[in-house]
Formats: sequence, structure tokens, C-alpha cells
Amino acid sequence: MELSGVVVACITPLSQDGLSLAREDAFAAYYRFLLQQGVHGVFVCGTTGEGPLLSLDERKKVADLAMKYVGGRIPVIVHAGAITTDQAVDLARHAASIGADGIAVVTPFFYPLDEEAIFRHYRTVAGAVPHLPVYLYNIPSFARNEVSASLIARLRPACPNIVGMKHSDANLVRLQEFQQAGGPDFAIFSGSDAVALAALTIGARGCVSGNASAVPEVLLALYQAVRAGDLEAARRAQDRMHEVRALLGDGLNLAAFKAALRIRGISVGGVRAPHRGLTTEEETRLERGMADFRLRGYVASQVA
Repeated sequence: MELSGVVVACITPLSQDGLSLAREDAFAAYYRFLLQQGVHGVFVCGTTGEGPLLSLDERKKVADLAMKYVGGRIPVIVHAGAITTDQAVDLARHAASIGADGIAVVTPFFYPLDEEAIFRHYRTVAGAVPHLPVYLYNIPSFARNEVSASLIARLRPACPNIVGMKHSDANLVRLQEFQQAGGPDFAIFSGSDAVALAALTIGARGCVSGNASAVPEVLLALYQAVRAGDLEAARRAQDRMHEVRALLGDGLNLAAFKAALRIRGISVGGVRAPHRGLTTEEETRLERGMADFRLRGYVASQVA
């Protein structure tokens, strides 16, 4: 299935204390909610999904459940990035074995690496799953190491299954440089909801959004307005997106996404330490904000 449009950077349902994965029915309810909203794809075990905090076995289980409840309906992209190349290869091969529609691979993190080291990492991971689409994942504010245009230009001929990237940064100049380096069939997805409208209008194939994990309606409206050529409606939706980002913290406090889902009637548990839950004051502010969104028609009144 072709990947485009609004791809949700999914949360991972956990137990209330965050120490284990939630029961399977929590995953089923969450994915049912996303399908009912009409999202175009899911991206699991990424930053919003607390992927780096999960064990390899947990990450494989989350991928399994995504395929069980979403696979065959909309594309499932499994984040297989890891701090070591061997771990990334293991996760990539598992994603291929369960029929995932593609993998995303963040740059190796923590240690500073030069372009040659990052090139070899991606070449090894992509080479381990030669028939599976691979998306680079650029999030320099978190991962420290960054994808460059010159790296893309080297990887494209060396790894034909590297077909696109998620660019989680508001730098649109870099996005255009990546497009030029990757060529016309290189699919770029904006990972910054702050510039969703601008990214789509200069050629991004879609958006991979953490905010859409709890409030997908606003970004869906923005994308649909762009597709329809209704720039005024798209601008209004981008303004709403800024309000959503402000209320939910734009991914800096993942507990807000999970609390917003709970307010909407979907129980997905807590977050894993060192993330923290919301304070009483933060919960109150979020409840008021979500109520305001319902009154103004940003979100449905309740999710069954």
C-alpha cells in the first residue's frame, strides 16, 4: 500500500504504572479509534510510542498487534531504529516477517557519528530487508546525529529500498534539500505539525504526527483542505493545529497524549519512567482544553 497523508505516530498502551504493555484489548480499542477517524497510516514504536524505552521483545509485540488490528486496512510502518546496528537489523527483519508495509530507522543516537558511520548503519539495515520499504528518520533535536542531503544522495543508489524519510524538524529549507537529493520519487513526510501546511504545499507526501495520536481530526482536515486546493480552510486548520500543539505539549510530555485519549474515552494507561504523569493542575488544564475543543467542533464529543 502506498504511504501518504496523515500517518499517526502512535502511542503505546501501557499498564497504569508504565512497567509493562497494556492488555491487548487496549491496543484494539486504540487502533479502532484511529481507523474510525480515517487516518491514512500508523507509525509504531517511534518517539511518541516510547520506542527507545521498550525492550526489543516489547517492540516486536507492539508491531505484531499493529499488524493484527490495522494491517491490510492502512499501511503499518514499524520504527526499527536502535542504538546499535544489530538491534536495528533484528527489528527490521521482524517487521518484514510479519508483513509490515515498511520500516523507519532513526539515526543511531547518543554517540556523535560522522556521515560514513551513519551511511554504513543504514546500508546494513536496509540490506537486511531488501524487499521492504525503508524510511530514514531525521530528528536531530532528540537523536543528536542528523541525516544530511549528501547522505541521502549516497544512500539512494546504494539502497534502492530506501524510499523516503520522516523529517521531524521545522526547517523547510532542509526539507527541500532532502527532496532534491532524493529525487522526485523520494517520499518525505513532515514530522513537525508546526509547519504541516507549509511542508505539504512544497511537496511533502504527508505528515507523521504525534499530536494526531490523540486528536487526529485537525490534521486530517488540514490535509484534506490542501488536497482540495482550499488554502483558506487549510490555513484555518493550521491555526487549530497550533492550538492542539499548545494544549498537548507537542510531544514534550507524552502523558498529555494519553490523558487526552482517556478524556475521549480510550484508556491507554500511563507512561514509562523517566517520563512522568501529569500533575493535578495539568490534568485540569487539559480537561478544560479538550472540553473547549469539543464545543468548538475540533473533536467529537465522545469516542465509544
